[in-house]
Amino acid sequence: MKMNTRYLLFIMLLALWNCKQKVEKATPEPVPQTVKKQETPTPELKTIAQFMGMASDSLGIPTELQSWTIDKNGELDSIGVQKASLLFKKLLTSSKSNLYPIFEARDGKEALIVMANQGYGGNIRGMFSVDKNTMEIKKAAFEHVAESEGYGAAIAFSSFEEQFVGTKVNWGENTFGLNQNNTTIIKGDKVVDGISGATITSRLTVEMVNDGLKKYKPFFITN
Repeated sequence: MKMNTRYLLFIMLLALWNCKQKVEKATPEPVPQTVKKQETPTPELKTIAQFMGMASDSLGIPTELQSWTIDKNGELDSIGVQKASLLFKKLLTSSKSNLYPIFEARDGKEALIVMANQGYGGNIRGMFSVDKNTMEIKKAAFEHVAESEGYGAAIAFSSFEEQFVGTKVNWGENTFGLNQNNTTIIKGDKVVDGISGATITSRLTVEMVNDGLKKYKPFFITN
């Protein structure tokens, strides 16, 4: 009788041990989750987002945009938006670069391109939003940083910038022409009126736009 009791006790302990093993096997160990830290957008990305009609104070800007670079040979390469924003800054600061950044909203409807040139006494900068379906310029902004105050400042006036808006880009020829004091200085599809008293700056700005647009042709034609 004593032997049977010990045997039964052994069987019960063995059964409990087996149950425990099954529970432990059925419950997998939790896998540690790595939370990706959200990148803080650079000041340049905030400028780009605002220009494209996005919330410029949003931490989600880097995920709302996609970006590329294009070189002087027309070769395209995908790049992170943070790195692209540094190229954007470099181009606007130095007016010279071997790579040109392109920014596009995730919906793929519009793309932002940027260009710069050495103007009269300082750098000329241009930023454009282009509709990828119609190839029309939806928004244009210029800036001129001059060595002497006042030179070329009028290119940043809305009255000058708005002359470029709504124009369909001609990727092969001059999209814009220039009329200065009733004289055609540059021939192009859409003639803009130059700034009074700033003939050189007006010419350099229109040349910058025409040349800059042609650089981005491979992106808009093939992408």
